[in-house]
Amino acid sequence: MTAKFWIGGALALASVAAIAQMPTEKPGSADPARVSGGTYTADPNHTLVGWTVDHLGFSDYFGLFGDVTGTLILDKADPARSKLDVTIPIKPVTASAGLNEHLVRPGKDGGKPDFFGPDQAAARYVSTSVQPSADGMGAYILGNLTLNGVTKPVAIQARFTGAGAMRGTETVGFSGRALIRRSDFGINGALPLVSDEVELNLTAAFEKEAGEPQARPDPGPNACNADKVQPWIGKAATPAVRTAVGKATGAGTIRWLYPDSIVTKDYRVERLNVSIDKGSDIIRSARCG
Repeated sequence: MTAKFWIGGALALASVAAIAQMPTEKPGSADPARVSGGTYTADPNHTLVGWTVDHLGFSDYFGLFGDVTGTLILDKADPARSKLDVTIPIKPVTASAGLNEHLVRPGKDGGKPDFFGPDQAAARYVSTSVQPSADGMGAYILGNLTLNGVTKPVAIQARFTGAGAMRGTETVGFSGRALIRRSDFGINGALPLVSDEVELNLTAAFEKEAGEPQARPDPGPNACNADKVQPWIGKAATPAVRTAVGKATGAGTIRWLYPDSIVTKDYRVERLNVSIDKGSDIIRSARCG
């Protein structure tokens, strides 16, 4: 009973500590200035391809393909020279076990499978051109999709959704939409009862490869007014002092950091970081970032 109590207590304390160390701010935001050029690798845990088809005119079938791998080469100087090459395993993730089995089961009596079959090769999409949008927040991507052994051109309307750093690694995110006809790829099961047109909704996260130089944003003209903290250096960061510092600097965000604080590594010129001693809360320094 005592052992169980201590084990349970230790687990509870570990959970509390883990939660306390989690970032308190989103590390990413839709700011193109945060994006640097280079080679990025798809994050398979956070890159998904959603698909939707009409089912008999009653409702939609929808599901996901995950575990996406591949690379994104971003050319910051000339975005039109960027390149995308991703591989999508045909392993449906759906809300219905019956639908999942229906999609990948073998054909009956030696015939063709209804849809993909049990040993379908992974799909692959390779871009051939990238046309950046006028606002710099999106792109029209044309490329070749290989699916079910057939290669056809497919266009993706992509949108930039965020960039920043997570655990010290630059990460960029995008969403996208595309429309294909499954009959173009020889997937003819249940036509026309199940729609030929398939709507694809994409969400993707890419992490900068190890060895690639990480972005170091220009700190700019002291956007957080860190120099205005000088009158409080050497004083305790009491609630009144913290309020006064906030008013004096006008910083968009202030982080009060102990030496062992775990924080996100993304740089924000408008954010004020104030270093304080643990225990006494004496203010030692202040900087933007």
